Amino acid sequence: MGKIGLKLIVLGILVFLLIGLGVIKWMNGAHNGWLTIEEKFYPINENTAQGVKTGREIDVSGHRCSITFSNETTYEVDCDRYLDYRVGEKVKITVEEGELIKIKRK
Repeated sequence: MGKIGLKLIVLGILVFLLIGLGVIKWMNGAHNGWLTIEEKFYPINENTAQGVKTGREIDVSGHRCSITFSNETTYEVDCDRYLDYRVGEKVKITVEEGELIKIKRK
């Protein structure tokens, strides 16, 4: 095995590492994408929030709002920060470790 063989092995390892990082990035990005806001929930008491569109009640932790997206996930959000987003609006969300980090308009 000469220098060429060693270079091919190093190149193979680097390609494998690049593919692995690409797969990890793709899997983490699966929860980040353009979605539609299906329902917004506002607190009606300490542990309950009521939906604007449906009137459905859900449990929340404290006086927090929640938003349900078109992928059927509901995240608790800060009421003041995300007050101006409307039901039916298309947004891009960033989720890390099951927590909604950021919402951006289209």
